[in-house]
Amino acid sequence: MVLWHKNAHIFQNDFPTVSLAFFNRYPNPYASHVLSIDTISRHIDSDGNLHSTRIIKKTGKLPRWVKPFLGRISESWIVEISKVNRDDQILSTYTRNLDHTRIIQVEEFTTYRYDNEEGITKVESKVKFSSGFNIGIRNNIEEWSHRKFNENIKKSRLGMTFVMEKLEEKRKMLHLWYEILFSLELFHGLSAL
Repeated sequence: MVLWHKNAHIFQNDFPTVSLAFFNRYPNPYASHVLSIDTISRHIDSDGNLHSTRIIKKTGKLPRWVKPFLGRISESWIVEISKVNRDDQILSTYTRNLDHTRIIQVEEFTTYRYDNEEGITKVESKVKFSSGFNIGIRNNIEEWSHRKFNENIKKSRLGMTFVMEKLEEKRKMLHLWYEILFSLELFHGLSAL
């Protein structure tokens, strides 16, 4: 059996802010389970789209009934493949776990799309949970993964919001510094007269 889950969200931010936050979302206080993130490749294609591949190492608590299959393993490696279409203001991502795939394979397809008329960025996610186990344990694994995903997606949204707030603080600080430097330059220019 394969279990699908859909989720939608709206960020009240423009596309440059949301896409920048996506690539800088770790660390944040809502993602203590993320141990590391490394960029494997990044290039711009002939149409000007940015393609990235990153590897993410995560940790997490597993239910007792999974431990006989995994033992003490509590870490997992995730691949994240993304494409930023700057002209259409769309960020498309695909993530999946690289290990423990016999037990559970989780694939997430997410699109961040800017709505020019409303001035918001709409997020749509589809997640596929599939397990190679027999029907009894497979249903437990897929349903547990689905519940866990619902918890984690809330934290993910909070983490992105946190990062966007930090970006806005930095933007305001840079703007303030620019104004101070401009005022000092103007003051020194006038005092030389």
